[in-house]
Amino acid sequence: MAPLIKIAWVSAVGEKGGAEVTMLRTFRYLDLQRFAPSVFMLRPGPLEEELRELKVPIHAIAAHRMRNLVGVMRAVIAMRRVIRREGIQLLHSNGFRPHAYGGLAARWARIPEVWTVHSPERGTLFNRLILGIPSTQVIANCPRTSDYFTSVGHANEMIWPGIDIARLERGTPRHVLAERFKLPLQAPWISTAARLQRYKGQHHVVRALASLPPQSPPVHAIVIGGALFGMELDYLQELQDEARRLGVADRVHFPGFVSDEDVAGLLGASAVVVHAALDEDFGITVAEAQILGRPVVAFAAVGPGYIIVDGETGRLVPVGDQSALNSALAATLADPATMERWGQAGCARSREHFGIDTHVQKTEAIYLRCVHAPTTNPA
Repeated sequence: MAPLIKIAWVSAVGEKGGAEVTMLRTFRYLDLQRFAPSVFMLRPGPLEEELRELKVPIHAIAAHRMRNLVGVMRAVIAMRRVIRREGIQLLHSNGFRPHAYGGLAARWARIPEVWTVHSPERGTLFNRLILGIPSTQVIANCPRTSDYFTSVGHANEMIWPGIDIARLERGTPRHVLAERFKLPLQAPWISTAARLQRYKGQHHVVRALASLPPQSPPVHAIVIGGALFGMELDYLQELQDEARRLGVADRVHFPGFVSDEDVAGLLGASAVVVHAALDEDFGITVAEAQILGRPVVAFAAVGPGYIIVDGETGRLVPVGDQSALNSALAATLADPATMERWGQAGCARSREHFGIDTHVQKTEAIYLRCVHAPTTNPA
């Protein structure tokens, strides 16, 4: 048997956003007969617990502010020591800022680096410096990101984030969720799942709920998620205040971050899933909801615009158009036959295009190509 190829991901945060979800899913499906993964953690956090559950070794690096150049170089030196000691053969930088560390450490250690970019970051000198660090292979998470990197001269391969279909199918039953989160068992639910941040648009979901015509039993909305990375910590209170102002506080539920099984259960038990992000490169929730057979009403941001076929698997409305979102949600809820048809079509489409198996197979092929290239020193 050939020796295992040792790869190490570089994670800038210790919390679980979309980039970190993709990393965890990759580890669950990676061929462990060929690859031995580990993670450089640049900041501690609850993500470490999930990595330990997966038995993925963690290389802790002293936390510091990103703009502390001395701290960055100390981290890169520490990473290089671990690379040499552990015989790591490839780094995988998971995001824009991790590339500042992974790109430099890989170049110094003379090993290849794979850089997954979840969104292009433009505008500042700092970002331009990061963009200028060479990488052996760039992976773009959506066509917009791929087009941007092509435009600035970075060859790349576009790979959609993968959905763990098997775990989705183990979602918590509706009656358990109703008791756990004090939800009305007989009422229709709508749901949205994302970190609480204004551009994710949860306030649009609250307003759409308030706009629905009266019905019995009334519709309840479940806003899944919480603040991440210390950003916009006041947004939850703003959403709660908005719900009270609109008279729907008793019908909007904020369970916070919940287990993967509960997320799957809440999405799958919803009549409609709403995704109101004002900007979105992919939209994991959109693909997950479709795989679970749920129709999705969404703003037509980049990712949802690719995942949803408007009028066939769900409904897309212009980004930020509250009136259009309100009308689309009301019309969808009022038409059970369309909901059923969209759910079935969306399930087939997302299973075909967005499964984790395809994502991991393409990623593994890149690993092998980079490790076995004639030279492992990035140009």
